[in-house]
Amino acid sequence: MTVSDAGQFYRWLEEAVPRAGSQRSLDSQDTTLSRRGLIIRADKRARELAGLKVGAGDVVALSMGNVAEFVILLLAVSKLGAIAMPIDPANGDRSLLAAARRLPIRAVLRRPRGLENSPLEYPEGYALHSRRKLSGSLLEVDVLEPPGDLRSAVPGDTEFILEAVSPNGAVHDIFRSGAHLRWIGETAAARLELGAGTHLACSQAFTSPRFFDAVVLGWLASEARLAMADNPTLESVLPPSGTYDRLVVVDLLYSLQRTARALKAAGAERELLAVIPQATIATSHGKLLKQVFGRPPVQLLCLEEIGILGTRVMARGERFEASPGVELRPGKSSDGGHEVLARSPHPVRTRPALAPGEPGGPMAGETAWIHTGYAGHFGANGSLGEVPGRTDSLVNLEGRRASLRSIEAAMRKHRRITEAEAEVEYDVDGNPFVHLRYKATGSTALDDLEEFMVAELPPYLVPRQHTRLDPPPPDADD
Repeated sequence: MTVSDAGQFYRWLEEAVPRAGSQRSLDSQDTTLSRRGLIIRADKRARELAGLKVGAGDVVALSMGNVAEFVILLLAVSKLGAIAMPIDPANGDRSLLAAARRLPIRAVLRRPRGLENSPLEYPEGYALHSRRKLSGSLLEVDVLEPPGDLRSAVPGDTEFILEAVSPNGAVHDIFRSGAHLRWIGETAAARLELGAGTHLACSQAFTSPRFFDAVVLGWLASEARLAMADNPTLESVLPPSGTYDRLVVVDLLYSLQRTARALKAAGAERELLAVIPQATIATSHGKLLKQVFGRPPVQLLCLEEIGILGTRVMARGERFEASPGVELRPGKSSDGGHEVLARSPHPVRTRPALAPGEPGGPMAGETAWIHTGYAGHFGANGSLGEVPGRTDSLVNLEGRRASLRSIEAAMRKHRRITEAEAEVEYDVDGNPFVHLRYKATGSTALDDLEEFMVAELPPYLVPRQHTRLDPPPPDADD
């Protein structure tokens, strides 16, 4: 395997080592690595995977949190010319097995979930060749022979696969080429001004595309230093003051607010650039962050099928600046404004193909233009300002794209629920949460409702509030 055969992730690192190989590049909970250290470990993992007959064009599922091994394996898979597909472990094994029904997964790498962790039973048609632990690690690897009828599911130049949901809750897979990955990474690095001396921190799951794109790809395309940890508080990944020239934090609004309030209560300030990869947050909610962190936050307008569409300083009167090669224009009018249409420098490739009108799907009659589902306010010159919401049932919950319709469908599986309607509401800080309203048979309370929701839904989809509509609740929720 030569470097020229490797994918974009590995090429980024290979190109950086001669310039800055000895500089510290990655801080995790258990280790600190330079770029040279990363490439040494990635090469070792690549040899180990090659010994298991994993090679070019194979789909490798990575189901783990924000640990150093995730980055190392991402690079190792890329060196082999294989295709990485992150799977959100918050969904348990359901997402992983569902992906195996859609795509020809050749290997699965995942973290065990304690003593009760049991071997996976893969869908019909799969053959399990081997199951073992990676050397010097708690990670397990299953090497599989996928069904032959899935082999044509992945385009030939694919280097990375991620999944997204449609408004009706159906899952589709997004295929990115090396050129597409490079564009996203270079866009993130340029817009966030990532460079030598910049410390980049994030406490959110990298399996979420909006954090993967801005953080992992931006870091790889730059000489910034990345701080990561597995589901920590934001405070735990912030580097000590004085250890960096510039600090950029990409996180959820509520995490940034909590940190800002803690600093303010302590009578302290900390200069950093707060980046929120969610365009539907109102400008007013950035006031506290500006007061404590010294400058207004930056918002990212993201669409999983494309990447980062644009960036905006979160201040009154500021407009979104489209990413290089991206065009934005108003579409059909709605209550929240006009739908934002986008034209991307890279084609959208999904399986199944998205229908006209779907987010990420083409505009009927003008296939070069893509629906985003965002409702935005456009100025007289066509520039995009506030993005108050969406025109469909998709929402952003804890950094993940979610469908309200899928929540409703899951709730209707309850033996007593006859109708279910999920809506997104916002707390006083502008953070979204799901409110479930439902009707049910019988006159007694649904004592098992919360347990049912936890069992049926990933944690980030569980409604925070639920109200029974018949009979009308006396004063409060069930």
